[in-house]
Amino acid sequence: MASTDHPLRILLIASEVEGLVKTGGLADVARALPETLARLGHEVIVVTPAYGRIKSLWQSWPAPPLCVHLNSFSETWMASRRGRQHGLDLVLLEHEGFFGRAGIYDDGEYPYSDNPVRFAHLCKGALQWCIDHQWQPDIVHANDWQAALTPFYLKEHYRKLPIFERTRSLLTLHNAAYQGQAPSHWLQPLGIHDQFFHPGAFEDNGQLNLLKGGLRFSDAINAVSPGYASELVTDLGGHGLAPIFRDRSKDLHGILNGCDYGQWSPVTDPLIPAQYSKPDEGGKANCKKHLQLELGLAPEPDTPLMVCISRLADQKGFQLLIPALWEVMRDENVQVAILGSGDRNTAAHLHRLNQHFDKRFAFVEGYDMALSHRIEAAGDAFLMPSIFEPCGLNQIYSLCYGTLPLVRAVGGLKDTVVPLNTQLRNSRSATGFMFEEPTAEALEAEIRRMLKVYREKPALWLSMQRNAMKQRFEWEGAAEQYVSLYRSMLSSD
Repeated sequence: MASTDHPLRILLIASEVEGLVKTGGLADVARALPETLARLGHEVIVVTPAYGRIKSLWQSWPAPPLCVHLNSFSETWMASRRGRQHGLDLVLLEHEGFFGRAGIYDDGEYPYSDNPVRFAHLCKGALQWCIDHQWQPDIVHANDWQAALTPFYLKEHYRKLPIFERTRSLLTLHNAAYQGQAPSHWLQPLGIHDQFFHPGAFEDNGQLNLLKGGLRFSDAINAVSPGYASELVTDLGGHGLAPIFRDRSKDLHGILNGCDYGQWSPVTDPLIPAQYSKPDEGGKANCKKHLQLELGLAPEPDTPLMVCISRLADQKGFQLLIPALWEVMRDENVQVAILGSGDRNTAAHLHRLNQHFDKRFAFVEGYDMALSHRIEAAGDAFLMPSIFEPCGLNQIYSLCYGTLPLVRAVGGLKDTVVPLNTQLRNSRSATGFMFEEPTAEALEAEIRRMLKVYREKPALWLSMQRNAMKQRFEWEGAAEQYVSLYRSMLSSD
């Protein structure tokens, strides 16, 4: 039986960490969670690749050699660079052939064909580092498909080693739609015996599915919101893996991500033209005016400004948003500002909207951190009509800035936004707007309802803004939930 109060040793494995390399929300969690766990007194080591694009950071760190055997007939020599950055104790695994490339997961268009073996070395290299340094982890915390082989290696390759006798593995799902699927010829190179290539483990319609195998071998599983965890067990929301999630439902948990309010707060944000603590004290209106001028929108303070910052991907609901915006903007006096990059076809549609609705629509293709802060601060409403959303962060940022989110009732969006009810009677608790059906018509109807409230119920709108700005989703609370889960895993047989 594990003690309930001793500090834990946690090995966290992730393919990206904010402040080093970031492509999505995984990176934010891989920095904020271990940073918070360390503040709570736990010993946390984060293992991630030594990507060539961040060589200036790690090239001076000590580089003891590390030998990794994925299987019985091959070996790979790497270097394990250890140092500290952003308050994190980091081990960066260096291998020029695997991680010295320009891209992280792809060449800008197609995923690297050897991604399975690249990230298998991250998984097994992390465990081998523990062996070489006699660092005995209580918990190995793997994240997404890139680290999903870790629980398998722990159980099958290293099960007889005393150093891992008490170690338990947790697999966190930041987005289970990405599963690390690959041809079956990778089985032997990855050290996966044929006996595990069946639908109950790694096999998925004749393909190798790394996430699926990881789900089978991990001691516990968690999703980054309770709402997303509840959807994973359904055929509609399980990304094709619902039977496994249902089979392991007793081991499936949902812990809502926190928010870094040190970076995202209108009271202290150095990236916005006017800081503010209340939605009606003038600062927010000043931010709106500045953004309208910056993006070439008509400087009209009373015209509602709807904003969106997003990857341009089907997951984010642009197939709903674009037709809804065409209809709304034809006959409503409204402005829209969108910042995003991704799918080229989606970008082309947004550029057409930009050209058609001059002075009322602005689309900036790409990503600009400072601009994203200015957009959050300037908007009246934030549009987030996701088809699925494991947690979501922009709706949390929007709440903090008094920019009311309009979201679809999925995943973490349900866990963080309190929708205004149809009777308009929950003004003391409502923080945004919500629709359910994944159709452009349903989204359009909710946008029009929101605009009606904005124009006809200014006191209600202001009340909702104040409610929104009071919301807090702190990392300390999320980290304490993780610690509770870790301890429960260590206490079980």
